[in-house]
Amino acid sequence: MTHPILLQQHQLDLLWQIDRSEVINTLYRLQDGKLQPYAAHYDLQGWDPHDRETYDPIHEHCFAHGGHFFALFEEEKILAAAVLDTLPRGPRQDLRQLLFFYVSASLRGKGLGKRLFSHCLHQAKQDGAHGLYVSSIPSKNTVDFYLSQGCQLMTQTDAELFAREPEDIHLACYSSP
Repeated sequence: MTHPILLQQHQLDLLWQIDRSEVINTLYRLQDGKLQPYAAHYDLQGWDPHDRETYDPIHEHCFAHGGHFFALFEEEKILAAAVLDTLPRGPRQDLRQLLFFYVSASLRGKGLGKRLFSHCLHQAKQDGAHGLYVSSIPSKNTVDFYLSQGCQLMTQTDAELFAREPEDIHLACYSSP
């Protein structure tokens, strides 16, 4: 496993090979500008077919307008991936969306996510953005990861992203100057 590599268009299906399994016991909702945890139980054993139906066209569109599809591999097996869109997001249109971000279940907590997130933040800065816009699933573990990377809650959400996933938690991570 080395530096993240850029996927080619014919490799986009590899994203769905990442081991998505996860047990989620706590979700967040945003109330009065604060994260409120609540108990929930989901035992995810792979990708929901709805995810692929919804996101394949979004990924294709992102790729077509220059989005970055980064992946970490071990030999031929994809371990983690992140998709950085090029469309301006955020109240000042100075952020780029982290459109997809997953690390295989067996490798979470080993630093791959931190490495990949940092790589995306650096790429966004190289592309002229001030940081990342994250529309995160509301799982406590996922949101806590983003907060640990320096993300902050958005006070003004992107209307298109909110409409797509109204339960998501919206965050921004600004790169240092």
